[in-house]
Amino acid sequence: MALLRLNDQGRLCLKGAVENQVPERPLIKDVLLLIDTSGSMTGNKLSQAKNGAIDFSRSATQRGYATGLAVFADRSAMVCDPTVQSADFETKITAVQVGIVGGSTNLASGLDLAGKFKELTAVVVVTDGQPNSCEDALRSAAVLKQRGIEILCIGTDDADKAFLDQLATRKELALHVMADNIRTSIGQATRLLLGANR
Repeated sequence: MALLRLNDQGRLCLKGAVENQVPERPLIKDVLLLIDTSGSMTGNKLSQAKNGAIDFSRSATQRGYATGLAVFADRSAMVCDPTVQSADFETKITAVQVGIVGGSTNLASGLDLAGKFKELTAVVVVTDGQPNSCEDALRSAAVLKQRGIEILCIGTDDADKAFLDQLATRKELALHVMADNIRTSIGQATRLLLGANR
């Protein structure tokens, strides 16, 4: 009889009843939050995004998903590998600040980083502006979509709604919200994004 256990990365895997390890099989899928940390995200926008990311992580874990976190500006960087350990996620997100990876909006770099994950189910892009190159971002997004990866976009009132509509997998996954509603929109994104994937 096999039992479920958490491995060192916080992922569910099988463990034999007599302590013989069965080769690990991922029983959950990964979701990546990709947050804009360019200069325009300063103040309340980033604070809202960080709190929304924590809410998202908790909700995703309840639905059987591991949440990762990456940021993008001049370049992209991983902040937290996909995990179901909410406390670990919350600790790592405290390091996120505006300018941590530069000041521009190289969204394509973030989407390319997302493409490196083998078990990725979805990417949630949080941004308040226009990327350095819409063409490059759409090209990177197309690669993810070809793999069956869902893309949900949450843009503030300063973001280009038409671009977000193109970037998202489906038009209903492109949200255009007031800056004060970023946290709520990110936190509730699991209902839109993950409910159909269960």
